[in-house]
Amino acid sequence: MKATLLETAQDALDALPGLYVVHSGSEAYFPMMAIVEGGYALFRGEVYDDHGRTVTVEVTTEPERRVLHEQSERRIITIGPEFFITALKDYNDWPLKWWREAVQNAVDAGGKNVALGAIKQDDGTMLVSCEDDGKGMDEETILTKFLVLGATTKTGPSGAAGGFGKAKELLLLPWISWKVHSRDTVVEGAGIDYTVVRGPARTGTRLEVVMPPDKLTDAPVALGFLQKCNLPGIRFTVNGAPAKADLTGGRMVDSVPDKADIYFTPSTGETQSYLYVRARGLFMFSSYIGTIPGFLVAELTAPSIELLTANRDGFRDYHVRDAVDKLAERIAKDNLSALKNKQGLIRQKFEGTGKFRAKERASRALDQIGPYGAGELPTRSTEIIIASMGSYAQGEEDRLQSMPSPTVSTILLDQKFLGPNHLEAAIKQLVWEPDFFLVNEIEGYRVPRKFFPATMTPTVLKLAKTWVELCRYVMMQLGSDRHFGAGFVFSTDHGAQAITDEDKEGRDESWIMLNPFKDVRTRQELLRPAQDSDLKWLYAAAIHEATHIADNMSYHDESFAAALTRNMAKCADGYRKIRQIAAGIRTRGGGGSPEADEE
Repeated sequence: MKATLLETAQDALDALPGLYVVHSGSEAYFPMMAIVEGGYALFRGEVYDDHGRTVTVEVTTEPERRVLHEQSERRIITIGPEFFITALKDYNDWPLKWWREAVQNAVDAGGKNVALGAIKQDDGTMLVSCEDDGKGMDEETILTKFLVLGATTKTGPSGAAGGFGKAKELLLLPWISWKVHSRDTVVEGAGIDYTVVRGPARTGTRLEVVMPPDKLTDAPVALGFLQKCNLPGIRFTVNGAPAKADLTGGRMVDSVPDKADIYFTPSTGETQSYLYVRARGLFMFSSYIGTIPGFLVAELTAPSIELLTANRDGFRDYHVRDAVDKLAERIAKDNLSALKNKQGLIRQKFEGTGKFRAKERASRALDQIGPYGAGELPTRSTEIIIASMGSYAQGEEDRLQSMPSPTVSTILLDQKFLGPNHLEAAIKQLVWEPDFFLVNEIEGYRVPRKFFPATMTPTVLKLAKTWVELCRYVMMQLGSDRHFGAGFVFSTDHGAQAITDEDKEGRDESWIMLNPFKDVRTRQELLRPAQDSDLKWLYAAAIHEATHIADNMSYHDESFAAALTRNMAKCADGYRKIRQIAAGIRTRGGGGSPEADEE
């Protein structure tokens, strides 16, 4: 099916059912993203080219049928080879999986020295690379295997870590440009177009791509990937600094004969919520398992092509999946047994209606944005977005789960966006209403009613709403569209905490939690957003915990430290804004004044 290029906003609004291409710098881009967000078109792919971000979408309804809440028919079509369907949407946590694909190729090629790099260039783009000293590929292998979708260079009875032939969909094709230099062959491309030339002979392979400023992976993510692996005998560097890939499995706790062995390694002072699935020591993906004091690792003993889905982000083998599920059930039962005699412990969720209205709101907001490349959102666009959202927030000052007010929304949108992806993520965060989670980890402590949503005092409500908006602002600055919930955690160990849990359908949920007390042990005095020192602490805590969520990092290791440093730099200029945000949050009893914070 041939795709049609849309250029103007009216083109997008008038588009009949069919396949279309839209460039991010055109007037048609954000109206079409609004149609996608509203459920009347399907996102089919993206690529970065001379136009910036170029997306392919399938419109599924007639223009006159695009009304709120209407159920549209969704269809699957076959797209010819002239169109590239990007793999980014097919991968869970693609920034980490990019490194997985690159390192896997290097390891499977026999590399003993692997150099990973992520260097920010003068124009804001990121040059990302993986270089190894393995056996390399000749020109025929590159052209007939490596650069053919669905083909693979990996054969043999034991199976390499991959073998699905999908890596190039993530590694190369979505990006502004890419280059592969192996032996004496140099291939340079953009999307599916490339040229081949002879180059200087080299040992092994160097792969490099150029990623846009608002859609990239970087060195902290590379470190985080390596720290989930166990690849003895291979020396790694990240941006020239030595990096380790030596997470061992520990004691075996379960096994699926001839398919997978599951190991547990205890740790002190840290809890984990995931089981790491690995093939030949190479991290594939993580599976939610429940909170445990250490690491769980599932090492595949059969070829991954037999056990995993094509993108290696999940199990397709029933027996291995069932073993992991049963292990999670045993862990949950053990935890419940250990806690059943303790008094006062709480894990209670309070769900609002925001998640059901967010897509509608995002669609409306995106529809108000004209041509956009990078930088600050035009004042007129901000005013129109705020006006379109204003009715949602009116009269909701006394509600915990509510939209930010027009005043706060204006402040949240007053920042520099790196490109259309960053802006889209920010809009989706802006219209999201986080659910509330109440967790008490202190045995014998009775949580006062003032901390429960239905009976919150003005002081507590102001603190809760301020925490939500600081977390929202940080997630917007980080360019993350990952939805989150917020809440209070009562603990003698944590001032704030990122928690992963499951919803009623078994899907992962992310929570950014705050201990509302200044001293977590005495629990005598509440944090006060009107006090400068407390507000600074809240902002720092929000950056720290949002890093866990946005970068998908659970442990305080070297990769987390690097990610936190990067994110602190992104948020460094935000303190003036958070004072405005805190002042703009109104609650019953007077709202933003210091006096209103007194009970």
